[in-house]
Amino acid sequence: MRTDMMRDTNRRATVCALVTCLVVLPAFVAPIEALFVVVPTALAVVAAMAAYPLGSLTLPRAVVAATAVSVLGDLGFLLLRDGWAEVKWALPWLPFELTALLVLLVRVVRRAPVLPAAVLGTLTAAAAVVLPLRFSLKNSHSGLEQSVLGVLAAAVLALTAVGIGLHQRAQDERRAEAISRARRDQRLQVARDLHDFVAHEVTGILLETQAARLVDYDEARTKDLLERLEAAGQRALASMDDTLRVLREPGTQTEPPPTRVHGLGDLAGLLQRFEGSGSVRTALDLAPGLAGALPLEVEDAAYRLVIEALTNIRRHASEARLVTVAVARGAGGLRVAVSDDAGRPTGPAPAPRADGGTGLVALTERFTGLRGSLEAGPGPAGWTVVGVLPLDGPAA
Repeated sequence: MRTDMMRDTNRRATVCALVTCLVVLPAFVAPIEALFVVVPTALAVVAAMAAYPLGSLTLPRAVVAATAVSVLGDLGFLLLRDGWAEVKWALPWLPFELTALLVLLVRVVRRAPVLPAAVLGTLTAAAAVVLPLRFSLKNSHSGLEQSVLGVLAAAVLALTAVGIGLHQRAQDERRAEAISRARRDQRLQVARDLHDFVAHEVTGILLETQAARLVDYDEARTKDLLERLEAAGQRALASMDDTLRVLREPGTQTEPPPTRVHGLGDLAGLLQRFEGSGSVRTALDLAPGLAGALPLEVEDAAYRLVIEALTNIRRHASEARLVTVAVARGAGGLRVAVSDDAGRPTGPAPAPRADGGTGLVALTERFTGLRGSLEAGPGPAGWTVVGVLPLDGPAA
């Protein structure tokens, strides 16, 4: 990337040097008075084509310098004693200087902050508008009509340049807003991942540790406990590493890696880890042929429902002894149900946060975004969390 940027910069510098040479070379066969025209034109061309910042030189400073030199060139040219017959050689430089000033006007309106853009844009536009007077006032055969027409033509071009600059500025702002919104959405997604995966493992570690304090010391049982805690800690650290890679600050050389998408095929391993970290038995009823056959966002949402329900069971249903997960495809779409035999949770449910929250609140938003629904309450087998995702929409 850096090599490409250096190549583009070198190419721009080469083109700028060639154009400046084409502008300056005719001055060698012109009278010395040509400096009043050649210097402002060359400076405006360089300022319009340069890439900023150029060392300590910024675009606003370059605009001020080019505009001031252009106005001084106007005054110096008009103060020449020679008549139009002696100075009409200066006319070919007019299109180059006018074009360079208009390009500067577009760039400053597009790139500069609001107040500098308004001030410098006005000055640059004024310099471009009065530029035709440099020649019309010098020509004694030119009447007031020619001066007015020249000023009006330059004013139309300046207004067009301002419009182009404002249009490009609006496009840049919309693009920056879209990028900021995409980054914010990605970070919110990562925050949900952090809750779904890391909090699940940490909750298991906490409960296993609390349970170990209530039983007598047994070397074999303690060894198994430590192994389970180590495995859960490794999984939590791996999830944390993935999260930190995604949450890198903007401006890095490469794009952040996407968060992992889980599917129905991962449910068996999830339930096995959940069962191995406590005294709760699990049962998985997964319809044949579903795993890997549905859209990724649908399978990932179903997986997140299960892991959220298991996390809440650990926190609020410590007396549960059997957790049943049923995944089937019906007339309404994919139905995912997680039930435990402890009845209503013994503790208070996590309160939604004002900033959008995590847990069931965020999961409900995800299901709603996929045109599905999510409900939690007492069911035939105990406390049940049920999510339904349609399979007849664009996602399918």
